[in-house]
Amino acid sequence: MVPLRSVLFVPGTRPDRFQKAMTCGADAVVFDLEDSVDAARKADGRRAVADFLTTTSASRTARFVRVNAPRSAWQKDDLAWIGEVAGCIEAVVLPKVEAAADIELVAHAAPSGRVIPLLETARGIVNAAAIAAARADVPALIFGAEDFTADLGIPRTTDGEELLLARSQIVLAAATTGAEALDAVFVDLTAPEDFRRDAVRARALGFRGKTAIHPDQIAAINEVFSPSADEVARARRLIDADAAARAAGEGAFRFENRMVDAPVVTRARRVVALADAITNI
Repeated sequence: MVPLRSVLFVPGTRPDRFQKAMTCGADAVVFDLEDSVDAARKADGRRAVADFLTTTSASRTARFVRVNAPRSAWQKDDLAWIGEVAGCIEAVVLPKVEAAADIELVAHAAPSGRVIPLLETARGIVNAAAIAAARADVPALIFGAEDFTADLGIPRTTDGEELLLARSQIVLAAATTGAEALDAVFVDLTAPEDFRRDAVRARALGFRGKTAIHPDQIAAINEVFSPSADEVARARRLIDADAAARAAGEGAFRFENRMVDAPVVTRARRVVALADAITNI
């Protein structure tokens, strides 16, 4: 699967937006059958998404489908429908996951058993590590901040201090299994600077990407979650210096006036690997 820096949600009942979503530069598009689709239009959403996916060629942008939540009135029909599009999508996004069993129930219908959980309740956040380790292919964990703050009965603020613990819990859980941690959407489309700061904060916490609700957010997300040219160049120099130090029998060495050892080199290799993966998209 491609690096998931940017993941764009598009309502399943808005086929007029599907093609734009697929060509806006997002690493993945989630065709949504859950919150953005009215209860009376779930079947309409399935038909529209299936029509698009089965008549459109695959591209560099991964295609996901968000089904309805466990224990909802619509999930059974969603899972029966997944068979129509399983060959056209890379994963199923499952909202409001609270336990590993929620993932395992859906995995049998998902392509290659690949399910991406949305953690957006207090119970889901507390159980994040167990969910990441579910008996399924779980390539990423997504944070759902709007539902999470609603579950706690608190407002979501611009500075996001109320989200720090939940965000950190998801990042740590993802790291235990090697999954990608993807940050929550930012819903204020009139505040691009606040949006960028939110993305930068998420990257600093360890998130590998961010979800979006509008194509105009994608370029900024891709920029924030991609290593800069300077970062890549420095990482390559550090890796070369490490090779020279090892050839001289040194484990730790001085690099640009700092002492460097194995963990720093590991981070540099991750930077280069990500840059190479992005280049090859």
